[in-house]
Amino acid sequence: MMIYDTMLITGCGGDIALALARIAREAGAACRLIGCDIHADHPGSVFFDVCELVPRADDGAYLEVLERVVKAHGVDVIVPMSEAEITVLLEAGHLGTFAGVPVIAANRLAVETGLDKYATFSRLAAHKLGVPWTRIVAEAPPLALPCILKRRRGQGGKDLRVVTTEEEVKLASLMRADDLWQQLLLPEDQEYTCGLYRARTGETRMIALRRRLQDSATSAAVVADSAPFSSLLDGIADALDLNGSINVQLRLTADGPKVFEINPRFSSTVRFRHTLGFHDFIWSLQETRGLPIGTYRAPSPGIRMYRYADEVVIG
Repeated sequence: MMIYDTMLITGCGGDIALALARIAREAGAACRLIGCDIHADHPGSVFFDVCELVPRADDGAYLEVLERVVKAHGVDVIVPMSEAEITVLLEAGHLGTFAGVPVIAANRLAVETGLDKYATFSRLAAHKLGVPWTRIVAEAPPLALPCILKRRRGQGGKDLRVVTTEEEVKLASLMRADDLWQQLLLPEDQEYTCGLYRARTGETRMIALRRRLQDSATSAAVVADSAPFSSLLDGIADALDLNGSINVQLRLTADGPKVFEINPRFSSTVRFRHTLGFHDFIWSLQETRGLPIGTYRAPSPGIRMYRYADEVVIG
């Protein structure tokens, strides 16, 4: 089922890019896989035909070097992985196409909203969708303690901490003014990661995984019944005018499901979901080609998945 001839996946040393490369290989979605990253000390060469070096996304030369990679290898589709790269492409007006080839990403509104966690809160709250209270540190103190202190932009797990005292509030107000206070959602064991895809036909597809975290990544997951979340997820798709794939993170509280983050990209559970029939990466590729995406049957609740480490040797 070859969809593209030569695919470029950025951040090729990271776990999500490696998962996408494996999916593309297994599905026969591309003839050649090109990767790029800011360093070469990673296992990407096992999964990609070629791995190129590029500057960091915040380097002024990034787009120029990326274009050279595209031209040198005859790339005909780009899959950006890191939020930093997606941000640069968005700001430069290249979210849909870059160097004359399609870029695989959700629509602009969904990406803009997901990249900014306060914008996520504001948009969902305006549509009366379940969200925890959220405040910008520089603008107001937390509504209650304990609460979460988290980055406003970037990967949510980085620099996330639970704040319990007024002294911690004062220190954070000085050191992290641009970040966010957010309601501490309980119970901890009711955290879900939900794949959400809206096709160009308007059809919405979803999958809910109850997950266990290790070092801010999903280490184990069990398929959950998506019915308790379907109204919320449909509402999110409407609020974002969604086209494409995003990942919604929420906790099921005594007051119902509350969304604390949206990832406007493929998530670390993309291969978990793919093995269960939720083929959002392949659907995204197919739709950019104007191809039908077939039918989707949600997996049965209770199926368990585990992430484990593997070893590769490059000699």
